[in-house]
Amino acid sequence: MDSEDIPDFSSLKEETAYWKELSLKYKQSFQEARDELVEFQEGSRELEAELEAQLVQAACSGSCWALPSPGTLRDINTGYFLFSP
Repeated sequence: MDSEDIPDFSSLKEETAYWKELSLKYKQSFQEARDELVEFQEGSRELEAELEAQLVQAACSGSCWALPSPGTLRDINTGYFLFSP
């Protein structure tokens, strides 16, 4: 906040009211930001738990650990050699 933004006050009471109102505004802004942060953190924890459950389920089913077929490996190696420097 620049000194240019601070208005001139005609009395101490007016200045006190100004600073009190400004502090309440900042306090409200802080509380809203804190609430949003807590909500974000809760959502992140839920998402992490969901992704971890999916990972465990995929590992248990063995679908993600299946070996590629020999033809797939040959195609991958061919592509690698064609495009490698």
